[in-house]
Amino acid sequence: QTIMTEKGRKRDRPGGSAKGSKGGGDDGKPASKKQQRKAAMAAKTPYFSPKPSSSIVGIDVPLDRLMPQKRIELIAELSESILEDPSTALTSSRTDVVPTTSKANTKDQDTDTNEKQYHKTQSKMNKLFELASLSTNGHDAHAARLALLSLLAIFQDILPSDRIRLPTEAEMNVRVSKDVKKTWDYERKLLQAYQRYLQLLEKTWEDGKFGHRGLSDQTGPPTTLAATSIIALSQLLQTSYLFNFRSNLIQIVVRQANNHSSDDVRLACCHALSVLFTKDVQGEASLEAVRRMAKMVKERHNQQGGRGIHPDVMNTWLSLPLRIHEDEAMAAKIAAQVKKKRAKKSEEAKATQDIENEMKEGEATVDKLELAKNQADTLHAVILTYFRILKVQDGAAEQIDSKVVDSNLLPCALRGLAKFSHLIHLDAVVDLLEVLKKLLENGDRLSTDSCVHCILCALKTLRGPGRDTIPVDMKQYLIPLYGILPRIGIPTNESSLPSTNADDAQSNDEGKVIEEVIQCLDHAFLQRRELSSTRLAGFLKRLAGSSLHCMPTSSVPLLACTRQIASRYSSSSSSKIERMLENEEDIVAEGVFSPDAEDPEHSNSHATSLWELSLLKYHVHPKVAEQSSNMAEGKLLKLPGEAPSKLCAQMKRDAREGHIEQKPMWKKHPLDTTASSRKKSRRRQNQVRFITPRRTANWHMQTN
Repeated sequence: QTIMTEKGRKRDRPGGSAKGSKGGGDDGKPASKKQQRKAAMAAKTPYFSPKPSSSIVGIDVPLDRLMPQKRIELIAELSESILEDPSTALTSSRTDVVPTTSKANTKDQDTDTNEKQYHKTQSKMNKLFELASLSTNGHDAHAARLALLSLLAIFQDILPSDRIRLPTEAEMNVRVSKDVKKTWDYERKLLQAYQRYLQLLEKTWEDGKFGHRGLSDQTGPPTTLAATSIIALSQLLQTSYLFNFRSNLIQIVVRQANNHSSDDVRLACCHALSVLFTKDVQGEASLEAVRRMAKMVKERHNQQGGRGIHPDVMNTWLSLPLRIHEDEAMAAKIAAQVKKKRAKKSEEAKATQDIENEMKEGEATVDKLELAKNQADTLHAVILTYFRILKVQDGAAEQIDSKVVDSNLLPCALRGLAKFSHLIHLDAVVDLLEVLKKLLENGDRLSTDSCVHCILCALKTLRGPGRDTIPVDMKQYLIPLYGILPRIGIPTNESSLPSTNADDAQSNDEGKVIEEVIQCLDHAFLQRRELSSTRLAGFLKRLAGSSLHCMPTSSVPLLACTRQIASRYSSSSSSKIERMLENEEDIVAEGVFSPDAEDPEHSNSHATSLWELSLLKYHVHPKVAEQSSNMAEGKLLKLPGEAPSKLCAQMKRDAREGHIEQKPMWKKHPLDTTASSRKKSRRRQNQVRFITPRRTANWHMQTN
């Protein structure tokens, strides 16, 4: 300061103390451009500055000596400081130490004036890691949980969207600028901190996945801290799947997606995989996850003496956005191989290919050839796993005759094949239909859910490409559908996975099945033209009979679907649906109705009427009574409001919320003086209320 003041005096600047002001000095001279520029830069100073490590209270105090509330406050201050300046938070700092000595040691102090003392303070990130570990924070589980979640939020905010590549030894020997070295140092420390965080999460999960260490039971639920660590890993997989250590995240999350001891852990991991399949644009991470899941299914499916695969793991594959046909994928593979051969011939092309591969990692564009190759490999792994489940099920059905043969993965495999069957080869489609036909022959040994999914998969496959070239009779899939309709509303104990509450049991029995049944009827009678009126009448009679014993959540969609089918075929000249709505005494038909026939064409449904509608008109649920009365009167559906799929979702929501819609009964208030009441009063004025008796001929009764 003295030097600056002396320079200011030598240059005769009276306004040297107010150097940055726009006005001049005391003599009123205007300031120079340099002074104005400095004043403008001083005005743009940030409103905050990152706190140094020494300013945070309690950062140097051992954690076991802090109170629990002080630990929580320290976590909040450290998290805020790290987010303000991540580069300085990853490095340790040092401060000058002012020695406190007495007067007797002044002579020794003068001799050591040239030697300075420093106090090294650990980085803020390391301090937060200590708070997240039970072994270093005084065994405070609540503080460790908060620290893990704070680290999760920090890494989700500061991690880049692409992969970091550390410089090689040859690149380190090259002279670069200070900014490049600073960037390399920051990326290296960020990778080390992220790796340490993943190791801490994995160690926390391993320590508490079976409860506390003192428990001998190895099947207990995990601790809260362990569940928090696995949920943090699943969140990192959703947001940072393009960053480093992706394989470690996928390996842990896929393994815990089949966790049978904790529903929260399994659902969090399965949700993370579904989000990964949806967000992955290039398809590399999805391919890696699908391969690990397929390997796990191959090892654990029908495992003797152990637990198999949970259906939630297989249901995550329904989120895969597969759009590439196998023929198109083969063409993409051939083009990629030709491109690689051309690159190998010339050394210059090989060198440029490596540079292009590095540049593609930072670009946001999608390589179509790479996407087609990844989707083809993903589709191959998924279809192969589905066929393996079907083959195992088919072989078990042939070996066992009396025992109920079913797998909890069979509905998942059939649902996936119904979605991706239009992407596979025609030869594979023929094999798939043959396997489904064998499974439906043993439909009595399968659960209702599995049978419905078999029929739906076959109908969707026949509606896909190649339906004109495959000689398949629809009768072999419509007869099992006709036989499965009475089993819809009957609760069974066929599912291998027990339900935890009543809502899950109800959804397993009817909620999940009724949607697939409506889709089967839509593919069988609405998307195609049914030429047999006898078969159509048999299905209508069976649907009306099944609505009697079903719950209202299933009866309303079934009746709406029955109305939709009847309204489509009622205009046909060969149809006799209108006769089924009349009285049985007025129907002239040959034969007797046989409700026990397996084939709807042999049931002779034209000889009876839909008398079930007269009973359903007095149902306790108003929606069921409304649908039955509308069908009896021949009213059309008000689409799309009364679509069967929409009514199914609405009834499930009402059942979950305990809501029953009631029609309001409006009653006129005695003091109501509206316009309508006035008109009625005017009409009543013209009427004679009191009649005067006329005179009679009984004169003898009169008196003078």
